[in-house]
Amino acid sequence: MIRIATLALLLLPVQVQALSCLPHSVETAFTDAVEAEGDFVIVRGALKFDTRKLPKVDWARQSDTPPLTQIEAVLNGKSLTSAGFAIPFDRKVTLEIACFGPWCAKPLSGSDVIAFVERRTEGFVVAANPCGGFLFDTPKPAVIRKLKACFAGKTCDAAFR
Repeated sequence: MIRIATLALLLLPVQVQALSCLPHSVETAFTDAVEAEGDFVIVRGALKFDTRKLPKVDWARQSDTPPLTQIEAVLNGKSLTSAGFAIPFDRKVTLEIACFGPWCAKPLSGSDVIAFVERRTEGFVVAANPCGGFLFDTPKPAVIRKLKACFAGKTCDAAFR
């Protein structure tokens, strides 16, 4: 009887495991940007791009999902200074959409965002991944306050690091 039960368990369909990410916060992104070798500008504004260019997952062929997709975009808003979001920022950027297996970042075009924009030799880049990355959609006032505190050199501890 035990062998039959064990065999039955082995024959049950295997469930696909879901992606598990640590909680993502602006404090984590800020700290990551400070510790990175690159140069970052923090912008609040509208990120516009062609959503048809976002990676599409074929769940029957998950391994064919590209690990990185680059999309031309425009970011229009203001960059963060000691006076708050004050300096106009209206530039073309490359939106880098990372996929971890079949899970991909899914930013919204045209919505209010906080973007940590990396200045590279080839231009400005905003990196997003399914666990967050450097892009935050529709930030709440508390998120803006935390980010301004980080920028001002005040406590900037992420809950999970």
